[in-house]
Parts: sequence; structure tokens; C-alpha cells
Amino acid sequence: MTDLIVVPQTNEWHRLEALVLDSVSFPITRRVYNLGLNEFITWYGQEPRPGFTKAAVNAWRATLEAHGLGSISIIVRITAVRKLAVEAVDNGLLAPELAAGVTRVKGVRMKGVRLGNWLSVQQARHC
Repeated sequence: MTDLIVVPQTNEWHRLEALVLDSVSFPITRRVYNLGLNEFITWYGQEPRPGFTKAAVNAWRATLEAHGLGSISIIVRITAVRKLAVEAVDNGLLAPELAAGVTRVKGVRMKGVRLGNWLSVQQARHC
């Protein structure tokens, strides 16, 4: 039951992906989750993996960090995969203990300081 992600039929993957995307209402979030899920499935299928486990998702996170992605980009992608695990459990496609491990995958630490001239709420309304 750990081979959730490697689905031989493209239709099955799209059905599972749709479960996640349909649970998100904001269009921008849906688009970014779609991107993250597609990146994950592509990465996952490149090599044999032990299953959809916390270790696999941690390895993916390490790969994203190695590619130099920013903190927020990594966090959003990891969140999409966590959501995938939750939806898979809710629909009887993944064992709850495996999903619990995936949902405990930590994001990355925010680094740096925001610089620039930030508008107040009132200034932004006038723009």
C-alpha cells in the first residue's frame, strides 16, 4: 500500500491529483499545488523508490533545496504533497500511518530579511 504515487495508468494519477486540486478553492493555490504535484510525480518516477513515505518526501525536499529554490517555493510544494497524503487517506488509497509520516515532513526555514519600501494597507488601497 506504499506504492500510491507510481500509478501505471495516467488516468489514475489525474484522478488522485484532482482530489487534491478540488479540495483547494483559491485559483492561484490550485495552480501552484498542481505544479508541485506534477514536479513530485516526475521526480518520484525517475528512480525506484521505496514507496510514498516520509523518507521519500524528505528526499524530494532535499532535492528542491539542492536546486536552489526559495523557502516559500519549497514550502508550497511540500504542502501540496502533504495534502495529497491526506486526500489519499480520506479516499482509502493510503494507510493512515504512512500519511501521518508524510504530513510530519518539515518545511524549510525562512532565511533573510525583507528589504524595500513596503506600503501600508492605506497606501496600497490608494494605488
